[in-house]
Amino acid sequence: MLKNLKTVIVVLLASVLLFNMFACSKDEEDYVDTSSNSEPSVNAPTPAPDTDSESDGGENKGDIQITTTYLNANTSGIKLLGVRGIPSETQINCDHSGSGIEFILRNTGRSLAFEVTSSAACRFKVFIDGEVCKSVSGENFFEVNGTGIITIGSVPLGNHTVSLVKITDGAYATAQLTRVIYSGIISEDTPQNKKTYIEFIGGSDAVGTGLVAGNGYSSQDVTEAYTYKLAKMMDTDYSVFSVASPVTGEQELSALYTKASFIRDADNEYDFSRKADVAIIDLGALDESLADVDCEVFAEKYKDLINTVRAKNGDTCKIVCIYRSSFDKISTAIQTVCQDALGGQENGYYLCKMADGEDGTLNAAEIADFLPVLQSTVDSAIKGVITEKEMEAEENGGSLVVDFNTFVPVKNKQTT
Repeated sequence: MLKNLKTVIVVLLASVLLFNMFACSKDEEDYVDTSSNSEPSVNAPTPAPDTDSESDGGENKGDIQITTTYLNANTSGIKLLGVRGIPSETQINCDHSGSGIEFILRNTGRSLAFEVTSSAACRFKVFIDGEVCKSVSGENFFEVNGTGIITIGSVPLGNHTVSLVKITDGAYATAQLTRVIYSGIISEDTPQNKKTYIEFIGGSDAVGTGLVAGNGYSSQDVTEAYTYKLAKMMDTDYSVFSVASPVTGEQELSALYTKASFIRDADNEYDFSRKADVAIIDLGALDESLADVDCEVFAEKYKDLINTVRAKNGDTCKIVCIYRSSFDKISTAIQTVCQDALGGQENGYYLCKMADGEDGTLNAAEIADFLPVLQSTVDSAIKGVITEKEMEAEENGGSLVVDFNTFVPVKNKQTT
């Protein structure tokens, strides 16, 4: 009888310990918070290299099953966000601003955790059904420096769309996602691609620099930038290709554009397996700041980049060129390239005017004002609406809608 009593006690203690691992408590010890530069307070088990997933916990009734799914470019049920990335059989590379993963979790009401490794300090956000999750310290982001575990406690019971988004640009840190740990099931039905895919090519405003308090990587949050916000407004997929150099600089942007991640691997070409429906180019701010900028050089390199974007994404890809209201020389060059050198809207090249921020970058209010303008331009580009004045003459019946697959220009531009 004493022996049986000891057995019952051991079983009860084991059950209590397992339950505490994923209890729906809000106590700090239920989280592994990576919102500081220090290493996490627990050691992460080393992933098994040859398995996609493995389950821990018993199979008897009442047991809590904890599942670990190891991540790679082909993991079932996982949608890659930010599109661009170097495929890997051992991890998901997460470099560019806005890159990450999305999946549908059928949760049993317990915690959710991600294992992430970064080359330097960077930040991530986690969204559940579109709502941002907070860390135990109350921040709406999680910081990783090296290998860390991002843990979300008390995920509600039921089916949820979960997104993990890198909000720091690759210029500060590259990152790898290696596994996700949860109680429940990740649906094999991968979240579907949106109808439209927009690619953003830009600098500091495109990645949200200056939109949060801090310096360097801590001043960035792409989810607050006009790029991410426009994609959400228009319900599109997206990628953000950012470069922190002037168009007229030594780096050839048209060559960098063809790389999956020129920071991680400058030799690895991006496959463009999914081609952009619209490419939005927001460059020239750094060039305008140069006292000795050569506008002819800028125009030639800007045109080369646009031609590369069109060549890689196909003739049906519409291109929107953003120019700044206070930029004199560079804005004139952008308009000249888009309208005169490339044929403007007749050939699928659109212009969009952006008001400048007081400190050189857009703040939240200025982004809110700019988004409807940009959305209208992108809508016109997607639909093939001709809005230029020379195409609004009475003989053309006002604005035109054209099919760019079979479009022949109504008339040539007239020089007056």
